[in-house]
Parts: sequence; structure tokens; C-alpha cells
Amino acid sequence: MADPKSQSACPTAPVENPVESSSAAPIEADDTAHFSDYDDDGSSQASSTQSLSSSIKEQFYENGRKYHRKTVDEGHKYLLPSDETELDRLDMTHHMALVILDGELHKAPIKGDPHNVLDCGTGTGIWALDFGSIHPGSHVIGVDLAPNQPSWTYPNVVFENDDLEKEWTYKKNHFDFIHSRMVGSAIKDWSKYTKQMFDHAAPGAYVEISEHSMKHIYCDDGSVPEDSVFYAYGNNLSDALLTLGVDVRQFSGSFFKRHLEEAGFVDVQVFTYKVPWGTWPKSKKFKYMGAVCAEILKTGFEAYGLMAMTRLLNIPEDEARGICNGCYKEIMAGKQHGYHYQWYVIGRKPELATK
Repeated sequence: MADPKSQSACPTAPVENPVESSSAAPIEADDTAHFSDYDDDGSSQASSTQSLSSSIKEQFYENGRKYHRKTVDEGHKYLLPSDETELDRLDMTHHMALVILDGELHKAPIKGDPHNVLDCGTGTGIWALDFGSIHPGSHVIGVDLAPNQPSWTYPNVVFENDDLEKEWTYKKNHFDFIHSRMVGSAIKDWSKYTKQMFDHAAPGAYVEISEHSMKHIYCDDGSVPEDSVFYAYGNNLSDALLTLGVDVRQFSGSFFKRHLEEAGFVDVQVFTYKVPWGTWPKSKKFKYMGAVCAEILKTGFEAYGLMAMTRLLNIPEDEARGICNGCYKEIMAGKQHGYHYQWYVIGRKPELATK
């Protein structure tokens, strides 16, 4: 297990292109907050979604969670579970995105109904369905490695299961908007990924990447100590993913901006947001955001970390589960005022680009 003290306590990363006010100022803690209202009562604010037919669900159980055999066994491409608990968490993550963006589905300046839309890493398909509902003139394709999408859909929304790191078989210069959200734990080659976005985007089309910091936890008041369990979790998760060739340690707004620009996109902008872990902030919006984040992380620590640590680092299950549970307990205690960064990075393909 990585030594949590190898990382300095409570880093505050420089804010890159602090367009949004949520990323510019320190988050002030609410010293009068009571956290008992957020104790785990077994309930979830997220809604359930229908599952695909059992004929394409090759399932197995490990560490008490259900996984898709194909997505795990073929190179450990997708280590997250695929049970109802995870589907609820994915839908709650979509709700978090709406909270961050004040109810908007994207940051890209989309006008009208873009004809062809690609949603990369569609998850339960909830973003694609919302976008298709608001834009009835758009044809939306939601693609994901895991078949977690519902069997019902709108007439203008379809779902496909494929590996985004393989060669895309879509038409070149085809999509009028490409949306990519929370695929960071599965992408090994960001240069190839963003280049394929460029090749398959129509001239003048926008792309949007939404990712978050995965190794580091940040704070503004020094309340996260060097021996925090948060660091043990972040170090182990990043080490596990690195064994697959996925390096989340370099994630930043400038990292994604550089890859979009090198792929050929112009007018690239980075929007940076702070997302608190728990209800400790004084601000009403941050407090609610923290409550939603806590709900996500209640099962999210285990979803991301359990199989990664046990299979890839050979950490005993009880130790790995202890790290995951320890992180959630710290969030509920409310003493360590941590947060992560969520980046929205948008770019436009030049009008004259044809390759």
C-alpha cells in the first residue's frame, strides 16, 4: 500500500482559467454544521433505471458486488460494478453535474438541435436521454463499454456498447456535438482519444470533456492531515490504474486543454469547479453540493477502489474495504474539509477542417 505521508497535507492546486466563481475563492467551512442528518439510513436519492435483457448480461460477483464479466476479463477495461447500487450512483452523478452547471446539460455553446450527437461514456444513458428530450431534432448516440443502458429510449436516442479506445467506425466529419463525461479511469491514450474526436467531428462542431481529479484531494484550510485515509485511497487507486496504463495523476484542466489543442481544436476553454466532500461548507449551494457528493461517495469509494485494489494491487479485501469505508466515515464526520476539482473543457473544430 502506498504511504499516505508521501504526499504533502491538504494541497491546494492552482486554479487554471478560473472562469467560474466556484473555483476562485476558498470554500468556507460551517463550524455550526451538524452531520447526524446525513447518517447512512440505507436510502438513496438517486432513481433506478431499467436494465438491459439478461441475454447480454454476463455477470459475476466479487467482493459482494456484481460486475460484467466481459468488461472486466478483457484487459480489465472497466473495473466498476454494474449492479443497481452502481446504476443509482451513476444517475446521482448526473444530478451532481446538473447542480454544478445550474441545471444545464453542457457548457458548450450549442444552438438549436445539433443533427448528430455522440455521448461518450454514456453510463446509464441519462445524459443522452435528457439531451434527446430537449433536442428532438437531434440524433443522439450513447456509447459505453458496459451495457448499463435502459431497454426503453426516445425515438431519436440509441445506445451502443463499444470500446472508445478502439478505432471508431463512425463517419468522419459527422458529429455536430461530441460529449465525453467521466471516462478518465478507462482511457489510456488521451492523444488518440481526442484525435478520434477531431476526425469524427463535423467542421464547426463543439466537443466537451468533463473529468475530475482522482488522485488528489484538496482543501483551503489545512484540515486534511498528512495521514488522512483520503491520501491512502487516492494513492492506491492511482497506483492500481497505472498498472493498466491509465495515469490519472496528470489530470488537470491544462492537461485536457493541451490534448484538445494538439488534436486540432480551437477556442479551447477550461471551466473549473470545486466540489466539496460532505456538508461542511457554509455556503448553501456548496452545502447541498457536498450532500449530493456524499451520497455519490457512499458507494463511489467502493465502486472505483475495491476491485482495483484487490485485483491489481493484491490488497486483502478487508484492508481495501477498510480504506473505502474509512473515507466515507471521514466525510460524515465533517472534520476534514476536502474537495475535488471538476473540469469542463470545450473546443471547436475549425470550419475549414476536413481531416
